[in-house]
Amino acid sequence: MEKCIINIKKIAVLLVFLVSFSVPVFSVEAYVSSLYREIDIAFANKSENELNSILSKNADDVNYYLLENYAMKKVRHLIIQEEYVFAMKANLVIIDNDLDNVDAVEMYSTIATALEKQKEQQALVEERKRIAAAKLETEKAKQRVSAAKDFQSVKTAEGDSVYLKDKNDKYTSTYWKVRFGMFNGDLITESDSSYDSFRYGISGDFSYEYTFDKIMVGFDAGGEAILIPFTNNDDTMLGNVYLAPKIGFLPLSKKFFGRAGVAGVITMNSTEKSVLSDTFVTPLFGLGFDHAKAGPLLFSGSVDYYLAHLAYDDMNLAMGGELNMSVPFTDMEKVRLSLNVGVKDTLFVKSSGIENRTRFILAIGAENVAK
Repeated sequence: MEKCIINIKKIAVLLVFLVSFSVPVFSVEAYVSSLYREIDIAFANKSENELNSILSKNADDVNYYLLENYAMKKVRHLIIQEEYVFAMKANLVIIDNDLDNVDAVEMYSTIATALEKQKEQQALVEERKRIAAAKLETEKAKQRVSAAKDFQSVKTAEGDSVYLKDKNDKYTSTYWKVRFGMFNGDLITESDSSYDSFRYGISGDFSYEYTFDKIMVGFDAGGEAILIPFTNNDDTMLGNVYLAPKIGFLPLSKKFFGRAGVAGVITMNSTEKSVLSDTFVTPLFGLGFDHAKAGPLLFSGSVDYYLAHLAYDDMNLAMGGELNMSVPFTDMEKVRLSLNVGVKDTLFVKSSGIENRTRFILAIGAENVAK
């Protein structure tokens, strides 16, 4: 019985000792944990002032090393997340409060190197963005110039431009078109002598245009050789040539133009004199149109006045004209091919009667459609 009482006393003494020892331990852990939470808040707020306040207030505490180690752990986590700016600031706070912290000093060097590399990479990325933005603005400026040139626009209430419809039907500033007449059926008549002849010929035509902001300049050129007479072979060789520079004013019209140049209506006699007019070379002044559309069909034409008739006593008027229709049948990368049907006419109004040379033309055409 006495032994039992002695054992109970020993256990009671042991319990009193353990309780008295554990109370301060639990108190220290609670105190340090509260400071850890304050450090967490300082890092969450990215506030070096809050962190400095916590460390400086507890610099003389026996548990300061725990706070310092915890703060450095938080700094290492920032380094992993590449948040070098606040990592640097927090690390400086740790060093300021403990100059003997060798690990913090070494960490400062690591952060400084990483921060410098990050700044270099960011500068490189920003430079690339700036170059890309500059290229984009340049491209937008080119597109605005092109749109202003090729489309009609109106201003919105905010002052922005809204483009409504195509102003020019051509894809590029430079435009060319060539036609080769495989079959020309030529009907030549002269009223005074009741002369008529139907003949076969070939022809070629070329047009070139360059469009500026306000005007179009270019030229039309072509020629025809009338080779084989089917009726009324009078041994004459007939032909036509012309070269006519042209200009169009886009504010007035995008399809019409004026032109002036030289034309030659050729008549070569191998034997006796023909009832037809001799070779006739003349300045020409005329009006023309091109790029007129009706569905898939394209139309062009011109009317020219031949000034040289004034030098002939027996000629009251001389003029020429043409009308062409193109039917596109294939588009390649930069060239469109088409079938062309047209009619050309040369008219001489003479004192003794009327001479008329009409040509019905079937041709293959090509024009640029470069985008």
